Amino acid sequence: MIPVIDLKAKDAFGQIRRAYTTVGFAVFTNCLNSNEQSDMSCWFDEMKLFFDLDLETKMKYPYEGDTNLGYSVVGDENVDPTAPKDLKESFNYNNTRMGDHLWPKDLPNFKASALQSIDIADKLTLRILGMFDDILGTGNTLVDAHIKPYNTTRVIHYPSVFELEKEFEERQLRIGEHSDYGTITLLWQINDVPGLQVQDLGGAWHPVPYADNGVVVNIGDLLQRWTNDYFKSTKHRVVNSHIHLNRYSMPHFVDPTPGTIVSNLIEAKDKYEPIESKEYLMWRLAQSY
Repeated sequence: MIPVIDLKAKDAFGQIRRAYTTVGFAVFTNCLNSNEQSDMSCWFDEMKLFFDLDLETKMKYPYEGDTNLGYSVVGDENVDPTAPKDLKESFNYNNTRMGDHLWPKDLPNFKASALQSIDIADKLTLRILGMFDDILGTGNTLVDAHIKPYNTTRVIHYPSVFELEKEFEERQLRIGEHSDYGTITLLWQINDVPGLQVQDLGGAWHPVPYADNGVVVNIGDLLQRWTNDYFKSTKHRVVNSHIHLNRYSMPHFVDPTPGTIVSNLIEAKDKYEPIESKEYLMWRLAQSY
C-alpha cells in the first residue's frame, strides 16, 4: 500500500521515514500553498493546449539527447528496453539550459507558466530533501547538493486508445516498468485516471492513489546508491487499465549539481564506488532512447 502523508500531520516525519525505507514511494498532501496550487492549475491548462497542437507543430521542438529537453512523439522512448515503446508523448523543459528554439512559439503564455512550475517544484524539492537530511542525520548535505540542480521537468500525455494510430503490442504499456535515475522525482498526477503502479520489495504491484492537490514523491536510483540502500528506489509503471481515457502527469526529475560526487552517506560498509552525478545520469538516459 502506497501511503498518503499529510505534511502537516504530527507524525509526518515517522511516516516519511517508513515510506522511503520500505517501498520508496508516498503521496504528499498539504505541500503547496493556495497561490502555488493556482499557478500549477494554470500551467496544467497551458500544457494541455500544447498537446492539442497538431503533430507537425509539436515536432518543431524535437527532443535533444545531449540536453534531455524537447518534445518526444509517441513511441520515441522505452524506459524498459526489453519491452515495446511507451504509449506516451512528452515535453521536457528546464529553466537554466533550455535553448529558445525549444520553447513553443505557438502558445504565448507557455514559457512563463512552465518556468513558474519549475520554481514551485524546486522549492518543494528543497523542503523534501531537508526532511531527508534530518532523517539521515546528514546536516545540509542533500540540500546543498541541489541548490543549483541539474533538474528536468516533463509533462506527459498518454493518449486514449481512440487517438493512437495503431493497436498496441503485447507487453506495450503507457510506461514500461523502470526505476528513476536521479535523486528523487516529484510527480503531479494531473487528472484522476488510474494506471500508475509501484512494485514493492516482495515483487507485488500496488496502485498509487490519486489525491486532490497531492504530489507523488519517490526515491531515484542515485539516492538509493547515495544512502547505501537505506532509501529504496523501486520499480514503477503505467499500465493500460484505463487506456480508453487520456491521462496527464508531470514528473520533476531531481539531480544534483553537476560535479557532485555521490558516495555513501551513512555509517555502514560501502556497497558502491563513488560516482559523479551527471555522468551517472547521462549513462542511464542513453539506455532508454
